[in-house]
Amino acid sequence: MDNAQSENRIDTKQDDDVRQIKHDDEEARLEEYKKIIDQKTSLRRSNLNPERPDANYLRTLDSSIKRNTTVIKKLKTINDEQKDGLMDELKSVNLSKFVSEAVSYICEAKLRSADIQAAVQVCSLLHQRYKDFSPCLIQGLLKVFFPGKSVDDLDADKNSRAMKKRSTLKLLIELYFVGIVEDASIFVNIIKDLTSAEHLKDREGTQTNLSLLSTFARQGKFFLGLQPHGQEAYDEFFKELNVTAEQKKFFKKALNSYYDTVAELLQSEHVSLRLMEAENAKVLSAKGELSDENTASYEKLRKSFDQLLRGVSSLAESLDMQPPVMPDDGNTTRVTTRTDALPSSGKDSSALEPIWDDEDTKAFYESLPDLRAFVPAVLLGEVEPKSNEQHAKGREQSSVRF
Repeated sequence: MDNAQSENRIDTKQDDDVRQIKHDDEEARLEEYKKIIDQKTSLRRSNLNPERPDANYLRTLDSSIKRNTTVIKKLKTINDEQKDGLMDELKSVNLSKFVSEAVSYICEAKLRSADIQAAVQVCSLLHQRYKDFSPCLIQGLLKVFFPGKSVDDLDADKNSRAMKKRSTLKLLIELYFVGIVEDASIFVNIIKDLTSAEHLKDREGTQTNLSLLSTFARQGKFFLGLQPHGQEAYDEFFKELNVTAEQKKFFKKALNSYYDTVAELLQSEHVSLRLMEAENAKVLSAKGELSDENTASYEKLRKSFDQLLRGVSSLAESLDMQPPVMPDDGNTTRVTTRTDALPSSGKDSSALEPIWDDEDTKAFYESLPDLRAFVPAVLLGEVEPKSNEQHAKGREQSSVRF
């Protein structure tokens, strides 16, 4: 009886500890979010009412072509580590005649997700100093989504273009939050293009657009009239954003309609996949193997379906909806092909937009350290076989002596 009571007390204490840890984690998360919102609020106020230096002050700064060119080129690499030094250099020069060049380098910058906030602060500094900076910047960033029919764009790596669009969309949303982008209608044009039925004819384009729309819905829930989870206490910040009720209605309807369309496409592709699996099962039963042509057809359809399922599920989650569940009649099983066990070469044209924002993020999750470099061999069990072998030899020597 005493043991049972003791165990119950231990269990109760453990439950209390778990609840306390969760409570502390939630408080820390909310505190961090409050800090971020306060920073955005302060930056937004400064950007909406910038106190720009006059021409006389700017003339006291370095206006030489050589010095300005050197500083401007650094805008092509913006990250948190270099941000403070870069901003100090930007304050020391007069870029009045080089604004368009500065914008060009910012638009070319390959920003990771971790670099977005640094880029926002750099852009805010330039916005608060040069009146013509923001209109030029917005125009340059929008070209990422509406590039026209240039040969360079058509020949560019599709994965790189997809990642560029995603980082640019994230940057534009953050620039809107801090008051550099003041007109939410630019997002209306972007969403209209991304949800266009024309793009559904191109599977690679569909996959990219699904990812971009998921990013928009996740980062900009306010645009859809959705309340970010656990952030109700900071409604005041979002109320200051000039997104009209009509625009919110458009965003929500556009994304929900697009989701319904791609969900139907997913269902249709699932039916085709099941039919092909049933046919392949019959062939395998009769002949014992599939032809190369049938194998290739199946692999192509299966890969297409899996990628579409991931994209649609991600969009559903971003819209606070339940991801689609494919019906399973239990009559067929997925056919295994020889390439299922082979590693991807990374050059497959059907390998659409990667799940990682950039190579650094991918390396962080996929490049695992060698534990042997950090953990003693005895803890990994690597010396045990040798020890056992020595014991065995000892027993053999003992038996010989007897």
